[in-house]
Amino acid sequence: MKGKIVVLALAAALVSGAAYANFGALDNVPGATLLVPYIVVDTDAAGVPVDTGYTTLTVVTNVSSIKQLIHVTVWSADSKPVIDFDEVLSGYDVWSINWRDLMVGNFGAFDTGADFWDGDQGDSPTPWGPDVNVWLNAIPDLPGPYDTDYNYPLTGKACGFPWGDQSGYAGQIQSELASPLTPWPDQDTDCDSATNGGVTFPDGAEIHNWGGWLKTLGPQPVFFYATIDSVYGCSRLFPGQADYWTKGPDDTAPTKWGGYSYLTEWNTLTGIDIYVNKTANYSESLPTVNIEATNFYNAIGFYSELIDVFTEGNFYYSDREPLPTAWAFYYFQPPIATSEVVVWKNYDDFDTDNSNVLACRPYIYYAFDDNEFSKSSSSQNCPSGTFCLTPEPNVFPFQTQKVPVNSTNFDGLPAGDGWMLLVFDPSIDEWDWADSYLQTYVFVKYNYSTNGAGYSTSVEGTVMGNYWWNDNEYLPYFNTYDGEIYNPFE
Repeated sequence: MKGKIVVLALAAALVSGAAYANFGALDNVPGATLLVPYIVVDTDAAGVPVDTGYTTLTVVTNVSSIKQLIHVTVWSADSKPVIDFDEVLSGYDVWSINWRDLMVGNFGAFDTGADFWDGDQGDSPTPWGPDVNVWLNAIPDLPGPYDTDYNYPLTGKACGFPWGDQSGYAGQIQSELASPLTPWPDQDTDCDSATNGGVTFPDGAEIHNWGGWLKTLGPQPVFFYATIDSVYGCSRLFPGQADYWTKGPDDTAPTKWGGYSYLTEWNTLTGIDIYVNKTANYSESLPTVNIEATNFYNAIGFYSELIDVFTEGNFYYSDREPLPTAWAFYYFQPPIATSEVVVWKNYDDFDTDNSNVLACRPYIYYAFDDNEFSKSSSSQNCPSGTFCLTPEPNVFPFQTQKVPVNSTNFDGLPAGDGWMLLVFDPSIDEWDWADSYLQTYVFVKYNYSTNGAGYSTSVEGTVMGNYWWNDNEYLPYFNTYDGEIYNPFE
């Protein structure tokens, strides 16, 4: 299903948020939904979180004076909703979570209360800085922050905060998050069915016992992801449920999906993800993926796939901007440093009936070393309609994963350092897609050790294309300018 790209005068149309954003671009501005694309928590052999190794911290800020209700949904790596809960932020408030606390049920560590001061609204914030020395009386007042008991937006009928001790659910949360994190050594490269025309074939895998990172996968550490939505009211609903889109708390909610959605279009949230490993002396941080919303966007967006499911393919518009479909990033290889690429995407690639990873064209990549060398594949002459190359593994089968960038995982990687162009459908071919709404996010982690000390950092990948925002951004046409040969002496 191909949605038309709608060109809008969004600078004027973003009345539901702030008009300082470039809607459709992956920019760090306040949004109505935050994606935490990769969460990692180290565990022991029993799958219980430990206070050594990695954990992930997320900090969410409400940049508006109005209180905001947020609905947090925690998803397993293969996109099964595991747990959801609501929190409330007063005006200019901050909410933070150590995801290790969630896994052990210590909700009291990140709870928000129901009332912070007497009355609905606090005093206007006081400005500071050199300008106040001469212009204090001319500086416009910021609105005072509204308390959490302020009656707009609605609190709904199902708010459960403060949650307190939820350790009774710890075992279930840990089990469901760890469930998909098992070895996946076999891959089906043509995605054929094990049963075809009543004839049963072997498991359908063309790659057996692949030696990459999936072969020895286990729940040490556990990794998963989360979405954080600005909502009109509290609920016990996952974004994959129809009522989340069609049965909002009152008649003020938008009706785009044929009902009253819980989601607001208030672009008031921003955040940061911090990855900390005190044992290895590593720490990295990145902004959350801030996804803007506007009622004026009528095309494929961040939540289109979930909306399509509940409308049975009859409707797929999302008011959230779409994420990119093509990326570039630099990588290091030993001995200088090592690199790991994190890929989030809104679909997974598994044949669970036959315990196979599906490796039939979810993405392609081009790798170049620092001297522009690109490794070539070779094959015999193939008869028409056949494939003679060595089958390629899919190293990104989950909806979120962190993969070492090395020749074990990537057959096409040249020796030494270099950069990679990573392209997902529909930017591979605009007419033949593996998934109708595929969207992605990519960042890279770099590790360096010397003299017994460890260092790490992380950077967001470079966006090369977003087909859903510009349907001309597919191979070989991306965010590039070929340049011009110019002789200054002519």
